[in-house]
Amino acid sequence: MTFEVAGQEFALPLDVVQEILPAPAAVTAVARAEAVVLGITSVRDSLLPLLSLRGLLGFSAAPDGNENEREKVVVARIGSTHVGLVADRARAIIAADAELVDPVPPVLAARTGGESRISSIYRADGGRRLISILSPAQLFREDVMQRLAAGQSASGAQSAPEASASSQETVFLVFRLGDDEFGLPIDTVVEVAQVPERITRMPRTPKFLEGVVNLRGEVLPVVDQRKRFDMPALENQAGRRLVVIRTERHRAGLIVDGVSDVLRTGER
Repeated sequence: MTFEVAGQEFALPLDVVQEILPAPAAVTAVARAEAVVLGITSVRDSLLPLLSLRGLLGFSAAPDGNENEREKVVVARIGSTHVGLVADRARAIIAADAELVDPVPPVLAARTGGESRISSIYRADGGRRLISILSPAQLFREDVMQRLAAGQSASGAQSAPEASASSQETVFLVFRLGDDEFGLPIDTVVEVAQVPERITRMPRTPKFLEGVVNLRGEVLPVVDQRKRFDMPALENQAGRRLVVIRTERHRAGLIVDGVSDVLRTGER
């Protein structure tokens, strides 16, 4: 399966490609993610992470304009995980002659940049059309592939009782940061309150730690989630809320743009 990225033609083995989709209109950003991570989208009731092939291959971002309307998502299987690789456009499905598939020249194979993702080159149309064949196992850094493999092992080792427990109803508190929505398990939420007018600053602390407040006799650290995710300050702060959460070891207040809903996931 061939596709175009930054004016060049690349390919993936067809047994890796699950389907080709138009670029989605709605993509949810992932906070503090790498530049190659464009976000996540929903495909047939499943979440699909979207990654930029331009970024993975070391190219600059695509210019804004009508060209972006032709972007396609190549849904590929990496191990047991499905990812959406965003290409500039899809090209064709070709049956490659094995005799015309050459290994990458050593000068490129030794590089550590985008070229290292290429496993071989196909000489199509009598050599007038060179197609770089990508290696799915080399698309991501080694540490990313290790995490994917670990996730595969963990999912395979899940016991039947654990799988049954995961199918029970789960309740989340949904809050907003900018145009994106996030959820917190409801059993970690103590309360939702107005943001205190006075927060005591603490010296030599991270910029996202606004300070501490006295909440009904208990000192509570307050974290500004916008600063935590490197987002600009909110102009209209009237709707901001303080979400007080508690874990086994910590208790803190999270400043968010607003609280929008309580979401219940039904039994599956």
